[in-house]
Amino acid sequence: MSQPGWYPDPYGTASLRWWDGRNWTRHVDHETPGPARPHGTFQSGPAAHAAPLDVNVRGVPLHADDDVIAYGSDMLAWSQVEWVAHWTADVPSAPGAAPAVAWAFQAGRHPFRGGPRVEVVLDSTLFPERETEAIWTRLIDLCRRRAEPRLVAELAGRVRAGHPVDVAEGLTVHPGGVRGTRVSLGWAEISGAVADGGRVWIQRSDGGTPTLYVPRQNPNAVLLPELLAALRPARY
Repeated sequence: MSQPGWYPDPYGTASLRWWDGRNWTRHVDHETPGPARPHGTFQSGPAAHAAPLDVNVRGVPLHADDDVIAYGSDMLAWSQVEWVAHWTADVPSAPGAAPAVAWAFQAGRHPFRGGPRVEVVLDSTLFPERETEAIWTRLIDLCRRRAEPRLVAELAGRVRAGHPVDVAEGLTVHPGGVRGTRVSLGWAEISGAVADGGRVWIQRSDGGTPTLYVPRQNPNAVLLPELLAALRPARY
């Protein structure tokens, strides 16, 4: 099994768990298990609609549905979102205490620094860890259904039209390939991109060690696997 996607949890939770192409991750989708849903298979139409998410986080109402995401006074329609980011990070804990994890989700409009955004940071001090992760996963699922397909299509369209685009603050995707601060790769040198830990790595077609990456918390870094898959010429 090499295709990343949601699969029945091998640990017996009666949920779907995310397989990143190499390992089972901590991300669990608490929808009823069904056929595997590879990343990038975006549903549309009535079957894609799901119940809204409504929960209080630190006393602030968090709401998300098929149309909008709102946290307190911050609100954006998915159709207005221009960049997204979602990641997990280890949180320092007291000596002897169990390691803590923070689950972060952001969606916003440009400019990245100063533009409107909705930002939610969850941790296990707010809810039991399983419930915390379920809320975060629900936000990502809505984002993948309602915003990410459009963003990938828009960015890919600009590149196909001959315009370089800045993705993830520091990585430029252009008609000839990708370039970072010190490394440039043509399409023939690229096999794709994969999220590993806190980074999204550009994989080399020769199987060599990846030399180009961006942090997952950078704007639209999480779109790179889908974007490169859409743009990489078939002959490669």
